[in-house]
Amino acid sequence: MPERVDMEGAGSVVRVDAAAVLQLISDGPSGGTAIVLRRPEAPPFVVMGDDSAEGFSRLRRGAIAYGVPELYQALPRDMIREGHILHVREDHAPARVDKGGSVFGPMPEKLWVPLNDDGRPFERMRIPIPSLERPAFVEFVLGGDGDLLDYRLDGEARMGDGYICPYCGKLCPQKEPHTAAHGVAGHTHAGVAAGQDQEPPPLTGPLELGHPGSGSQL
Repeated sequence: MPERVDMEGAGSVVRVDAAAVLQLISDGPSGGTAIVLRRPEAPPFVVMGDDSAEGFSRLRRGAIAYGVPELYQALPRDMIREGHILHVREDHAPARVDKGGSVFGPMPEKLWVPLNDDGRPFERMRIPIPSLERPAFVEFVLGGDGDLLDYRLDGEARMGDGYICPYCGKLCPQKEPHTAAHGVAGHTHAGVAAGQDQEPPPLTGPLELGHPGSGSQL
């Protein structure tokens, strides 16, 4: 969730804590795409905004485990089911980040970052990184506000509060053994996300990424 934080020398700024980053791996010459998410849920199929007809298939089902890169593979457009489409539109904007390749894996050709409720970029952005048992993150500060947002790395990787279950990736307030309540990273059984007891109701239409605060926002 976004929060206002006091930064020395910068006054009060708004920072967004990202839940995860989707890695879209393309078989074509266009390269990869990364999408910064504000919530850990994501549909099995993704279509980038209006400028691309390329589809991607999620390689596993269920909620995204904290700090675990979530891979999507290129898929022929005619194989995409209409009810499992995510359009990246008004509440995301193209950006670049310092040391993007080392943070997100392969250097993405496109990087989409979330915007605030007013459609403006967040001054600071905190991104989770893979870590065994301890939550870790890197933080970026916005350096420009043009058509292509420019985020610069602020310091080194830092450790956060809490404990990550090494079996399923669930973020817990304190260290605890893995239990059935955690679920399994990716799936418990077909169609059920980690930590859920039953299958969610089927989608009735395209899932669009609306403005922050809408029911379909990630």
